[in-house]
Amino acid sequence: NSSVELQLIQHADKLAKKLTASHVEIRETTPRKGFPSKTDKMSMFLSLPKSSDELWDSVGSKVRAQIKKGMKNDFSFKTGKLELLKDFYRVFSTNMRDLGTPVYSLSFFENILSSNLNTTIAVQYHLGTPVSCAFLIGYKGCLEIPWASTLRKANALDSNMVMYWNILKFACENTYHYFDFGRSSKDASTFKFKKQWGATPSQLHWHYLLPQGESLPALNPNNPKLKLVIWCWTKLPLAVANALGPLLARSLP
Repeated sequence: NSSVELQLIQHADKLAKKLTASHVEIRETTPRKGFPSKTDKMSMFLSLPKSSDELWDSVGSKVRAQIKKGMKNDFSFKTGKLELLKDFYRVFSTNMRDLGTPVYSLSFFENILSSNLNTTIAVQYHLGTPVSCAFLIGYKGCLEIPWASTLRKANALDSNMVMYWNILKFACENTYHYFDFGRSSKDASTFKFKKQWGATPSQLHWHYLLPQGESLPALNPNNPKLKLVIWCWTKLPLAVANALGPLLARSLP
């Protein structure tokens, strides 16, 4: 309802001024006239066939070769809920620390798993040790992967390729019609990774409400000061990063 939309945006603008916020960011799938915007993000959706056999045929020989190569490395794959949460968090928090990014708390994921949402945790093991993980949410025929990680030491084993194949198989076997790979920046390595599976890019629009005379916000990881902070975070012991991360993550855009 366009009238309701307008009232919500006007109220958000008033609230931002009251709170002296630097800006309001409105994330949408369609363009909105008259608003400053960014269009560097794309969502990536894969239409799923009725069976994993059909999917295997459709992904192409290059992807199949990578999956076959990885399958020689004695991986095991499990799906579940709370019983896999610690293994998921072990991989996820380690990878986030290695990327220099503060992590969410364990209880954040526990709360989502305990909700009425259709949630699944996927963990892949190499010789009994968790090396790849994903948090999955299903809704109206679509399976979404908002969080996923693979340990750097497992990249050479093609663990990420095997895990995504196992997840897509899981999606087909549970009669999902679409798989949402999440958003990526155009032409980033993650964008290319998702596109090789056959995912279709769809333009996203970030619109902004800005104080008079202000320019679009920019959080550039190539900023020397930010690069130094990221580098320092990667050097933290995991226990320290996991203790400090949740305190900082809630304040990050």
